Amino acid sequence: MGDRESGPAGRATCTTGLCLALLAALLLAGCSPMPELGEATAEDTYAIGVEAAERGDYLLAIEAFKRITLNTPLHETADDALVALADAYRATSDYVSAEECYRRLMSDYPHSSLVPEAEYKLGLTFYDQALPARLDQSMTNQAISQLEYFIDAYPESGFVGEARDSILELRSRLAEKDYSSAALYFKLENPSAARVYLEAVIVEYPDTVWARLAILDKARSFASEGSKALAEHEYRRLIDTYPGTEEAAVASSELEVLSN
Repeated sequence: MGDRESGPAGRATCTTGLCLALLAALLLAGCSPMPELGEATAEDTYAIGVEAAERGDYLLAIEAFKRITLNTPLHETADDALVALADAYRATSDYVSAEECYRRLMSDYPHSSLVPEAEYKLGLTFYDQALPARLDQSMTNQAISQLEYFIDAYPESGFVGEARDSILELRSRLAEKDYSSAALYFKLENPSAARVYLEAVIVEYPDTVWARLAILDKARSFASEGSKALAEHEYRRLIDTYPGTEEAAVASSELEVLSN
């Protein structure tokens, strides 16, 4: 069965004349689901679905791919069709159906070469639903968990690099949320509570820009309170941990002023 790693790539080729005729009929009918689909072979139906998805007609694509998964689940294109169906649902923001189809691929076709792709795209389904930093981050955490599982399970997959990038973006969102909480406590004139959140950002999200900003803010808060030794410690922490960064350069400058 499936031998691709991304998109509804089509191995299926229309039988002579039939596929072209079907495509022409679909275009004339305004791309609505056609009774001719019922006369098409699984290969032709899959090709029609691929073409429809490529031009953004996801309703027709869903109709075509669903027909394959329901009517010919043992056909060689069935696993491709199931992933492509999930992709089409995700493109229309029907995340519940997309998740169901990716999971069906894993359970119904556990030996398919498309299982790693389905695991990755399941993570993207959660990623697509993750909210901005100021809002609930439960879906962000779910996306991170799924993408980390994918990387651990399929380290050789071509999707690993993209998965790592997505995880970093999601982790940055979580770090921003804690950083924003610290900023709120500073506004409420509660620097001790603010520094608790800043330290959480530093320890839990060291790979994000928010960690560097958090150290800088801690140093400045100690300096504003007259705690010179603690401020110097945080400035040096930033300089030593993140050398060559813009924040480290700022820390060096402010440390020099503090020391004079």
